[in-house]
Amino acid sequence: MLSKKQITFSLLLLACRAVYAADSSSEMDYYQEFPVVLSASRLSQPLSEAPNAMTVIDRKMIVASGFRTIPDLFKLVPGMYVGYYKGSQPFVSYHGSPDQYARRMQVMIDGRSIYMPPASTVDWANLPITIEDIERIEVIRGPAAASHGANSTQGVISIATRDAGGAEGKQLSITRGSKGVNDVSARYGKRGDVFDYRMTLAYTADNGFDNLTTPPNNYPLTKFKATSLLNNSNDSNQARLLNYRADYHPNGIDRYDVQLGLNRDVQTVGWTDSVGNPVHDLLSNSTFLQLGWIRLLDDAAELSMHYYHMEQRQHEAFTVVTPAVQSSDMSRDEIELQHTLHLSDVNRLVYGAAWRNDRLAAQGYAQALFLIYGAAPSYSSSSNTHEYRLFAHDEWRITPQLLLNTGGMIEGDGMGHQDLSPRIALNYHLSPMQTVRMGMSVAYRTPASAESRFRVLQPGALFVPNATVNSPGLMPERMLSRELGYLGEFPDLSTSLDLRLFSDQLSNGIFYDKTFTGTFVNGMSVLYQGFEATLKHAFNENSDLSVNFAHELASSNGPAMLAAGYTGFISSAPWTNDSLSGNTPRNSASLLYALRLPHDYAFSTAFYYQDAMQPFDRGVIDFQPIQRRMDARIAKTFNQGGGVKGEVALVLQNLFDAKYTDYVANNAFNRRGYATLTLNW
Repeated sequence: MLSKKQITFSLLLLACRAVYAADSSSEMDYYQEFPVVLSASRLSQPLSEAPNAMTVIDRKMIVASGFRTIPDLFKLVPGMYVGYYKGSQPFVSYHGSPDQYARRMQVMIDGRSIYMPPASTVDWANLPITIEDIERIEVIRGPAAASHGANSTQGVISIATRDAGGAEGKQLSITRGSKGVNDVSARYGKRGDVFDYRMTLAYTADNGFDNLTTPPNNYPLTKFKATSLLNNSNDSNQARLLNYRADYHPNGIDRYDVQLGLNRDVQTVGWTDSVGNPVHDLLSNSTFLQLGWIRLLDDAAELSMHYYHMEQRQHEAFTVVTPAVQSSDMSRDEIELQHTLHLSDVNRLVYGAAWRNDRLAAQGYAQALFLIYGAAPSYSSSSNTHEYRLFAHDEWRITPQLLLNTGGMIEGDGMGHQDLSPRIALNYHLSPMQTVRMGMSVAYRTPASAESRFRVLQPGALFVPNATVNSPGLMPERMLSRELGYLGEFPDLSTSLDLRLFSDQLSNGIFYDKTFTGTFVNGMSVLYQGFEATLKHAFNENSDLSVNFAHELASSNGPAMLAAGYTGFISSAPWTNDSLSGNTPRNSASLLYALRLPHDYAFSTAFYYQDAMQPFDRGVIDFQPIQRRMDARIAKTFNQGGGVKGEVALVLQNLFDAKYTDYVANNAFNRRGYATLTLNW
């Protein structure tokens, strides 16, 4: 429960106003030429006035990258880690790879959280949108629970899809390439005086990663009692999806938004040399319905409300010793009300409340479990949690140069925990184009169902080490973050610079105890410190360069982790005996260059670098050497007349065929390519 001191502090933090009314907006206007962002504080702000470090991935960057899957886009964010347990099971995290579920990163699509039980993670392959449906992405680099609640302890990914009125006419796109790449999509949109809509129908497919041709990391297969590690690439994926968005704006005051979508995904999962998780198909279905309403009020105020319903169903059947079946059904309902208002010429406030209901049912049958784990042949589990959130954020322009952002969220997680997540940031404009930011925040992560209830299964893996053991009494994780940032825009040089120093302290971290207890426990403590930079430069109106770099260091409570069975992987990570330190790449970088050529040609190339690392929950055979990769894209647009326009594009990934594996040693990413034909009319 919250103490009186915590509640008082929260109210005082949000109530700073009225004493500064004497400062008038007639002084120098410190408007900045930075992108406007929405997700950091729930207020529309220039990037230079946001309370967090942020990266914006716009439509131009998405096209220039050449990526065909959404998770790969986050390779363009400094400090982000993109990994793949299987070709169809990617994950995105910040500060290295905590495990294959990346539970500390909140992900939203148009304000709808897709961070789902039982593992409290994102099933990227089961989203009812394609990369072409995305208009832009805002990434908050660092905790943002004050705005977006629990599970935002590392950061927030906010994906904005194209408006209903953003697509006019018909579009057909076909992609073919190596590794079974086979995508087809059709789109149609219509703009009207009071009603706009768009619709996407798509099929995507690929065969995942390549097969290895040499033993991973030169480890003899006999050492691991395995014979098929060299040809274990069973990770194909096929998805069929539909999404629809409509916008009704009958007057200049009200706007109504309706979205719905569905996805059916078939993933090949399991391993050829596994007894407990052999190769089989995992069937996933997801659906959603989202309703939104915005009303413009007097004095630039705004009232908004949104509701959404989501469902995800997963099912798999395979043979261990005897047939096994397991499935999970998840659903979520959430409603949120938000009010934005101007308290004075120099003060804005946004506040609101939300309620969420998560339902989960998992069941299975496996006679082999009795033989392997001493568990009952059949098992089931269910949960129904009700969560609430109360939030507020205040923006006070103390002087034209000095801006104070204060905010907080009180949240009940439905598991008996109530947490207060405060945030404060001070932005000082050295000049209209240069800003220094100092900020501090606290964020919490609620234990996942799979961590607190072992009877809840993990689709895609037989996650029942002991079906009679639970992990009761788990407490939320806590992250304390401090950062110092600089943003500079240099118009004469056509250059912008974003710098960030950070120190993030995770306490009460949840991890799996590998000893005889076989449960999840609190007790992990990790300190992440580092430096991030983004440089953007326009050589001229036809060429752009974006460079990202991150230097990160991590240290943990080594003795406690060693006692829990984490060895530190000294042999493969000689720079450390700390199981968390080696888990974070010390240096990582990305470069994206785009060039618009004569005769309607376009060329772009990208380079990605990542230092060697040891994934936290993998053995030494999965040690990741240094990764270097270069991609290239060339495209030609054309106009056939008669209203038909189009584009032909060729993408080559890992252009120089640098040999590297991704997270799991079997995931070999060799050179590959694909071509796309797009027609618009």
